[in-house]
Amino acid sequence: MMSREEYLHVVEAYPLHARFGFTIDAHSPGRCEASCTIGPEHLNIGGVVHGGVMYLLMDVAAYCAAVTVMPEGMNATTHDIHISVMRPTPPDVQLTLIASVKKAGRSLYFIDCEATVDDRLVASARVTKSLIPLQR
Repeated sequence: MMSREEYLHVVEAYPLHARFGFTIDAHSPGRCEASCTIGPEHLNIGGVVHGGVMYLLMDVAAYCAAVTVMPEGMNATTHDIHISVMRPTPPDVQLTLIASVKKAGRSLYFIDCEATVDDRLVASARVTKSLIPLQR
């Protein structure tokens, strides 16, 4: 069985996450701090971060926060996610993502995530993760 540290490394190195530059900067029980440098692959036709990319980055950060407290042999899948984008995120900036598990129940985790640029909030999310047995 992988340690939490090893599991987080696998999540960070997963091809989709790596392609979008998702990096775990720090973690502690129930919390994950991640970042991403915004480049052309993140942008919509209007030149700002695509909403689907923001969804992906915030969902992965929330998953990483869940990993830090999940029981061994379990996995988490997105049950529900609601994202509010407050302002456009331009290219060539560092996006910081902070996800915190607010409640870890037996089968559901409720996680808040904030995305900031230069300490300014650009998006927030409430993510509900369902716990399921780990598929091998």
